[in-house]
Amino acid sequence: MSDVGSGLIKLAYRGIAGFFVVLFLFIFASIGVSFTLAGGISIAFCWIPAIFPEILDTVTISVGVPITSANAEIAVLALLIAGLVLLAVGFFFLTVTYIIAKGAIIVDKEVAQLVDRAFVPSKKDRISRLERLAALHNQGVLTDEEFQQEKNLLLQEPTFYPEPEPSKKFQFVEKE
Repeated sequence: MSDVGSGLIKLAYRGIAGFFVVLFLFIFASIGVSFTLAGGISIAFCWIPAIFPEILDTVTISVGVPITSANAEIAVLALLIAGLVLLAVGFFFLTVTYIIAKGAIIVDKEVAQLVDRAFVPSKKDRISRLERLAALHNQGVLTDEEFQQEKNLLLQEPTFYPEPEPSKKFQFVEKE
């Protein structure tokens, strides 16, 4: 096959796999940002019951015991703990998002190298391209200079691609 086949396979892989990676990244990032924001708001508002304890008489909050203006410190502590837990969960999801993105980049590079190696131009392909080049030259479409330039470029193309460096995080095992 040619570079066109290689390009189409890489495009298809990136289209399908990329869609799912972006979908997961969006979901995990949205969850992470939501939890982090909720935790930050909870921590930011935890001082309100301490300054204005009468506000607790207008709402019903229960953390094992009903919270009123008499025990406002429990409300402050509950909001602070809830905020810290929400922040921790949010940062966990954001960390998972980062790890997925980094892994996707590594896998994408390795798959692109594998596809490139699978579509190495064969000697037959090179010969047929030289024959087409000669035919264009014989028809007068290419001048002598253009023919020589194109022929030299074609002969300088590698007949094999070097092996990619194996990733330390991912290894592909070829099944027989």
